Amino acid sequence: MDDTARQPPEFTHEDWRRIRDALRYLGRDLHRRSYAVDAQRRELLWAEMDACLLLAERIGNSLHEP
Repeated sequence: MDDTARQPPEFTHEDWRRIRDALRYLGRDLHRRSYAVDAQRRELLWAEMDACLLLAERIGNSLHEP
């Protein structure tokens, strides 16, 4: 079996910035969409929004801006 297929991809600094920004955008979009659904679904959307924003924050904290 080829072990190189299991290696995570290598990302550039710019890639990580794009991922962070995409997660922030997704979090905002989930928040906006949450107002059009019932309360049970809203809780799920907010939980996913929080997860996206926390991951974006973790990525942002690990980036060393030039």
